[in-house]
Amino acid sequence: MRGRNWLALALGTVVGMFSYFPYAAAFIDGEEGVVVDPGLLGVALVVAPFVFVVVGLVSRNTRGPRQILLAMGLLLGLGLSLGLISPVLGASAGFGVGVAITLKRPDIPDQLRRRLIAVTFAVVYTTLLLFIAPPAGVVTGAVVPILMIGFADEYGAWRWARDKQAPSAQQT
Repeated sequence: MRGRNWLALALGTVVGMFSYFPYAAAFIDGEEGVVVDPGLLGVALVVAPFVFVVVGLVSRNTRGPRQILLAMGLLLGLGLSLGLISPVLGASAGFGVGVAITLKRPDIPDQLRRRLIAVTFAVVYTTLLLFIAPPAGVVTGAVVPILMIGFADEYGAWRWARDKQAPSAQQT
């Protein structure tokens, strides 16, 4: 299952870039302030659900349709709320949380919590980069939150295997 989840994350990241970058380019800083390009914004919003559809289908999540709808709601909610700071920060957080919910979870206790913590760290890192080096922050926001979910799953699997072996090692 872990290999299928990594494939889902990779494909979801690629599809996500076709939504994330037009969304980021839609907010143009002009002489009169920020101007929104409705064409790019429309493309981004049309492609966004496909990120969650791809992740749910490729990971073979049996509860996918309901979680895809929940992920879309969270993308809009986080995108609008954190988008007040920076539109790409809101999109980054929304895609990260949405993918964390849509990706099939392994049977490891507290795995959703680990995923959400990983996305939070990625969003904080993206925020720092947006202030220090904005182009690097924009690119990081597209890739890192989704990939951190895979690393959180790997950490959870490693920790679960370690804890499972620990009692037998203590008995000898």
